[in-house]
Amino acid sequence: MNLFVVLLRGINVSGHNIIKMIDLKQSLSSLGYQNIQTYIQSGNVIFESKNKDISKFEKEIEEQLQKDFGHTVFVMVFSKEYFLDIFHNNPLIKNNDLDTKKLNVTFLNTFPDKKLLEDLTQTFPEKIILNDRVLYIYYPNGVGRSKLNSSFIERKLMVVSTSRNWNTVTKLSQKLEG
Repeated sequence: MNLFVVLLRGINVSGHNIIKMIDLKQSLSSLGYQNIQTYIQSGNVIFESKNKDISKFEKEIEEQLQKDFGHTVFVMVFSKEYFLDIFHNNPLIKNNDLDTKKLNVTFLNTFPDKKLLEDLTQTFPEKIILNDRVLYIYYPNGVGRSKLNSSFIERKLMVVSTSRNWNTVTKLSQKLEG
């Protein structure tokens, strides 16, 4: 069996796109996924499957969520190995002085244009490092005080994204490692 992480974008935020985790587990179970675990209410899931086709997972989960809950939800699926690589190779975490409560990971659906990324990184005080399709972002003044939020990133980079704080990425990684 293969382990996967699913990140759902924009569920259970400010009373919109409400999906209870028990209902989400049941919905994913109907697709044949096994050993489904959720972590907090913001759409973080780990499951097992014999299949390895990530694009198939993304499409069928999006369709199932639309069918079961009436929500159009952007879905990103990562293999266990890829997600752990994101966790273990965070270029910002090597700085021991870093307050990890101010660290986020933004997962992108595609590679951003280099010029657009350069413009973004030069505009804000946040430390931003792109590695593959992942932005590691350190918010020195805290995420809540920054204008560099997911919606802004999506508009400026012309991508679809979902972000998780470092604690969530850490907890998901720990679950994957057993």
